Amino acid sequence: MTHLFRSFAILALAALPSLAQPGPGPREGRHLARALNLTEAQQTGIQAIHEKHRPDMVLRREAARRAQSDLRQALQDPATPEAQLRTLHDKASSARFDLLLAGRAIHQEVQALLTPEQRAKAAELRATRRAHRQERVRHFRMAMGMAG
Repeated sequence: MTHLFRSFAILALAALPSLAQPGPGPREGRHLARALNLTEAQQTGIQAIHEKHRPDMVLRREAARRAQSDLRQALQDPATPEAQLRTLHDKASSARFDLLLAGRAIHQEVQALLTPEQRAKAAELRATRRAHRQERVRHFRMAMGMAG
């Protein structure tokens, strides 16, 4: 039973990056707006940037999920030739990279709306959030008996 639970937990951790949504959610967005002391114009501009890119991001995210799912399915079939696995891996990797680049473009547009002080504060907040996320993963792995 423990082995089954551990396997499920590993699969769940592996799926987390594909479920992550780029950009802050509504609650986190309000927190960031306060923390960065954004003006109304900046908030409106950032919202417009996210709205402008939303349809493209939805399509890219779905393409990445589909490519990853196709690869996962092929890996489970022992009859799948290595050449096909390489092709599927390349497609999944390319789709993830396309999504990464699109997110980067959004980030750069948003950064252009911020003052140098706000950009510095945003970088500090991202570093803090990254450290907290890493700590949660470390605790989870320790609780699951995995190396951490």
